[in-house]
Amino acid sequence: MPVKKKSQKEPDKDGVGLSSANLTEILETLSPIEKQVIPHLDLKEISQIVDKSGLDETTVLRALDFLSNKKIIDVKIEKDTFVELDFNGVNYKKNGLPERRLLDFLIENIRQFSLEDAKKQSKLTDNEFMISLGALKSKALIKLENGKISFSGNKEQATKKSMEEKFLEQLPMRLDVLNEEQKYSLDKLKARKGIILISESKQINFEITDIGKKVINNLGKIGSEMLEQLTPEILKKGSWKGKKFRKYDITTKGARIYSGRRQFYLDFVQDIREKLVSLGFQEMQGSLVVNEFWNFDALFQPQFHLAREWTDNYRVANKIKFDEIPKEFIERVKKVHEEKWKYSWSLDQAKNPILRPQGTVLSAQTIASKPFVPGKYFSIARVFRPDVVDATHLSEFNQLEGIIVGKDLNLRHLLGLLKTFAIEIANAEKLRFVPDYYPFTEPSVELDVYKDGRWLELGGAGIFRAEVVNPLMPEAEKENIKVIAWGIGLDRLAMLKYGIKDIRDIFSRKLDLLRDSKIKFDD
Repeated sequence: MPVKKKSQKEPDKDGVGLSSANLTEILETLSPIEKQVIPHLDLKEISQIVDKSGLDETTVLRALDFLSNKKIIDVKIEKDTFVELDFNGVNYKKNGLPERRLLDFLIENIRQFSLEDAKKQSKLTDNEFMISLGALKSKALIKLENGKISFSGNKEQATKKSMEEKFLEQLPMRLDVLNEEQKYSLDKLKARKGIILISESKQINFEITDIGKKVINNLGKIGSEMLEQLTPEILKKGSWKGKKFRKYDITTKGARIYSGRRQFYLDFVQDIREKLVSLGFQEMQGSLVVNEFWNFDALFQPQFHLAREWTDNYRVANKIKFDEIPKEFIERVKKVHEEKWKYSWSLDQAKNPILRPQGTVLSAQTIASKPFVPGKYFSIARVFRPDVVDATHLSEFNQLEGIIVGKDLNLRHLLGLLKTFAIEIANAEKLRFVPDYYPFTEPSVELDVYKDGRWLELGGAGIFRAEVVNPLMPEAEKENIKVIAWGIGLDRLAMLKYGIKDIRDIFSRKLDLLRDSKIKFDD
């Protein structure tokens, strides 16, 4: 009987479905680091391979990735997520949550205290005190009345540990073993700055495949004289003769190269700036520290307004010498406050220095500048407000503000401008206007945009009241000059653009987020 000849396509199998030609091809594509790692694959532990091979951990992991692509090993990555204490969490676990320290102080001293005294004596920061007030008020454990605070509740119940306190004592823990009470406590504490840290541990396991076993058994057959690259020196000496070059597998996924790039949020801000300039706007700029006159009084906010309380602004401890407020502005602003709000206006309070809590201060200063030229103006203003830092709130953020000053401007002009912004800046699918209230504009509207199946508030706008414009620009009334104004939360607009769920990620050091974010390249 004649012997059946093997077809050229039929592999010469040795129990693993790998032909000799294919095995040789795999062997000839192995890089030097793969060859150094392969003899130690039976050790299983990455740290042991590092010790035996003499390579660093990063190089070993890269070699394992290459070997996995060649199906020499089968890699499995097991991830565990842990709930741990962040820097504030370590402090609070040792010394107690801020609300516990405030509550203990009030229980020990059963009487009323001013808010300032209670904050000082309980040794809390402004932010911690604000959080404590909200937490204790929601549990009906304190009474707030006429700027005073006192304990109000059942002392026996109040001294029991809260779910959040118990949870802190149990950390660190694996995320997947939390019960419902612990998940509730986690959500509460995650919303507060620096208490909870979510971390991931990654365990890399691998097994040698059947192909890998054949490669290991035949590794010594390829020799060590394979050349990695062709250099001028090799060509000159002719040392390439009689030797083999290592083959390159063009189907193997190469290592990703991370080049330097612009930070995505800064790129976004610059893009907004360029769009506004292209629409004919001029940029307004000013100091981060301002006095109350320009920030509040010039904008017709009375000196007894809640927005001027210490809980809503950062006071500057040291006295700062500002440029003198022109006397005519002082007189006109004082007159309109006392006539309209019916109180005795104080110049001393108007001179108090604060960190800028709103970008509209730049609009007031621009309107009051001499000589003022009617036109279109905008600002990208860094502003500061005491707040509980969480996924949607920061105590330091950016506002996009603008004004258009001209004769006979009306609400229709304002709505048309907002429509342009919604399309040009927010890429809105649909938009709507909702009546709103702001102390320095009338009428006022809220701009909502429809994005990804839901309505989102983009910003607010309105026409500056005569009580704002006329004291700063006396000719406005005579010449029928109007000021239409708008403001947009720039950070939230960035969240909308980049699909970011946590506003803190805008200023994140997370390398994956920074590397994967899309930025606009100049033409």
